[in-house]
Amino acid sequence: MRLACLALAAAASLARSQDAPRGSAGHNAPRHANAPVIVMLSIDGFRSDYLDRFPAPNFARLLAHGVRAEGLVPAYPSKTFPNHYTLVTGLYTEHHGLVANRYWDPERNAGYGMADSSAVRDGSWYLGEPVWVTAERQGMVAASYFWPGSEAAIGGIRPSRTKAYDGKVPIGERVDTVLAWLDLPAEARPHLVTMYFSTTDDTGHRYGPDAAQTGAAVRMVDAALGRLLDGLERLDAGPGGVELLIVADHGMAWSERAQYVELDTVIDLAGVRIPDSGPGAVLFVAGGRDRAVVLRDSINRRMAHGRAYLRADVPAELHYRESPRIGDLVLVMDLPWQVGTAQFAPRRSGATHGWAPSNPEMRAVFVSWRPSAAGPRRTGIVQNVDVACYITERLGLAPAPLTDGVPGRLARQLREATP
Repeated sequence: MRLACLALAAAASLARSQDAPRGSAGHNAPRHANAPVIVMLSIDGFRSDYLDRFPAPNFARLLAHGVRAEGLVPAYPSKTFPNHYTLVTGLYTEHHGLVANRYWDPERNAGYGMADSSAVRDGSWYLGEPVWVTAERQGMVAASYFWPGSEAAIGGIRPSRTKAYDGKVPIGERVDTVLAWLDLPAEARPHLVTMYFSTTDDTGHRYGPDAAQTGAAVRMVDAALGRLLDGLERLDAGPGGVELLIVADHGMAWSERAQYVELDTVIDLAGVRIPDSGPGAVLFVAGGRDRAVVLRDSINRRMAHGRAYLRADVPAELHYRESPRIGDLVLVMDLPWQVGTAQFAPRRSGATHGWAPSNPEMRAVFVSWRPSAAGPRRTGIVQNVDVACYITERLGLAPAPLTDGVPGRLARQLREATP
């Protein structure tokens, strides 16, 4: 039933023009006058324990009036595009359709890749409803600075203000633009802003989570955070006030070049399509279920550091079964092992992500800050599927029709957080 509903939503999106009118027309409906302003900043690859590993004075300033979680648990696979879209839809990857950074859709006979701008901007690839669409549909202005999915008209709607991704834009400039959006008159000011930094992910991949260079990247992010906090503390956000959510899509873990399994040496890849590689992989197998079973069994006999599953048999806790984009076979590797074809084997050792969310190294940062809140306070593990529910609750919006999050759970965690 869920997949049928999502398919109908995708069909509706296809039927609308990519240039369809924005839901709010750039103006807040009067009924939203008392709603808070929520800014959600994603710091790509910011592991949950980086705040313990590296000095970050502006994060300390944030925590003085905030709640920090033990960790934010990503959806599987713990990669960038899937988890950014989970954060704004409250759906696991099997339900929102972004099952990897690169994937194949057998029903469309086409592939999606996060570096393919035409696919990224095509709303028909995205299932579910992001919170900015929920807001805009209900007459509330939303804005997004580089959030995955925000460049597409999803259900015919984009955020009132958005930016096409350009990784060369300095993070300080991103902060200044967001603060300028928030300085607009109340009728045009966004009540929801999503924004994105990639600094710690880029450095973490190259040098690893323990490296001094990663600490330098944390300090760079921390300086931009201070700039953002300065602006938010000056902001007259109206009766609802302002809240800043700091999140990330995943953590980071080191993997040696020798810990990459080349599938070419394990099975015959004739008639097998493998759209992505890394800590997991999916295989589309020509020849139907019988051949898929043969390949599964062969892989499991010969591969010691992971396991292959028929899609229907993937462990339930991964929530990675229901979409045909997941393929016929799913390979789930033990951390720190990776898998793929020889063609895409890493050239050197380095750090990456994508392993099962049960690995603590994959946990991301989560902090909630309000200027007048008591702090510092702590809470336990937060599920990233709960974030979208929390945002719609705080903004007083009717939720999207489908969610995998638990309504009220994150709000309760923040309310019951302890010193």
